[in-house]
Amino acid sequence: MRLRLILLAAASSVLPSVNAWGAAGHEIVATIAQIHLHPSVLPVICELLDIEPTDYSEATLRRQCHLAPISTWADRERMRIRWSAAMHYVGAVDDHPGDNCQFPGPGGWAGTQRINVLDAIKNVTGILAEWSGVDEHDNSGRTLLSPTVPRRATSSRVGGQKKPFTSRPAGPREEEAFKFLVHFIGDLHQPLHLTGRDRGGNGDKVCFEHRQSNLHSVWDTGLLTRLIRTVPSQYSRPLPDRGDLPIPSKQIELALRHAIYDPFIRRVMWEGVESKWINDIDAWLSCPAIPTTPAPETLQSESIFSVVSRAFANPLTLPRALVNVLAPRERVDILPDGPLVCPYAWSAPLHKLNCQYIWPPVLNVTTVEPEVVDSPEDSDLTRPACSRYPVLDTPAYVAALDNDLVLEKLVAQGGLRLAGVLNWLFAAEA
Repeated sequence: MRLRLILLAAASSVLPSVNAWGAAGHEIVATIAQIHLHPSVLPVICELLDIEPTDYSEATLRRQCHLAPISTWADRERMRIRWSAAMHYVGAVDDHPGDNCQFPGPGGWAGTQRINVLDAIKNVTGILAEWSGVDEHDNSGRTLLSPTVPRRATSSRVGGQKKPFTSRPAGPREEEAFKFLVHFIGDLHQPLHLTGRDRGGNGDKVCFEHRQSNLHSVWDTGLLTRLIRTVPSQYSRPLPDRGDLPIPSKQIELALRHAIYDPFIRRVMWEGVESKWINDIDAWLSCPAIPTTPAPETLQSESIFSVVSRAFANPLTLPRALVNVLAPRERVDILPDGPLVCPYAWSAPLHKLNCQYIWPPVLNVTTVEPEVVDSPEDSDLTRPACSRYPVLDTPAYVAALDNDLVLEKLVAQGGLRLAGVLNWLFAAEA
């Protein structure tokens, strides 16, 4: 059964069109994953991509069988696979950052049963696990941190001739699930895909770098483009090799594709993955000992009087609050996390970024001083006026992101978790 058959085709007709990250963001996550793939996984990636490499050396496989080109597949094909639209995000009914952050709250999850990015990751991972012959519940000692314990139906192909990975070649079902997995783990690490407020920020108009935009677009491309544009010049060349680093510079360079964001990836690796966060990576790739069930808090009835009274503090929340109380809703549940693949546990801290950084007080500003145009040469008649909207690229806003390496950490976590899942699924015996 193809993956799409488990979805409700009608769902796509009522869903907003949102893309997590831009192409660069997804490709950066995929490239960081490519750096961290176990060598024995690389031939399997070739098979799933339907690529016949020129040889089976590790260097050739890392270059020719790359995750980045298919990382944006689910967005590029969105008009053809409209049934998958709601699988790119998740939102809680009561979530409204930054004044009320819930993941989920008493109202539970919004949307349609099983159609969200958390369940989608579990679904496509399950399809690939069935094909590869692994089971995250089998207690074999195989983990995202140490994937290379003996497993059935596999043999190493790096450096040798092509050998079968499983008894059954990858078919359209597995190839589709693989492309979705690469994309959805990227989606999971864009915090605006974890909230339904204003369609994930698409409805919040802002001014960024003197142009009208919206909050979601700024986080998809604007902030990341700014970081790529301003990366220090020393990262335009390969990193120096140090014997105490887990990933040698050569392995990083083999995964880079002469893209405009290559210096940014080197910076993320040097300043973050192999320095600032080196002791955090085990926790990034781990799941709670007791798998987390992403269930809402205990539901309690709330009177209309209490809703109205509470809304006096923030009148803008009154219409939404009344709908939550008066309109009956079908309960939307999300499947529990697994012991090795736990998208809810991974995403819960990321959702908090919506409150900590993304919806600051500046977005409550409704008017700003009009822009002054000194001369006709300074004007752009094709540029939408943004003087009426909050200015987002202020020192206060971007300095907090820069100081805490917020975006750098998001793409690093996404890349390492994607590599961890793929290594667990496909790595051969050590």
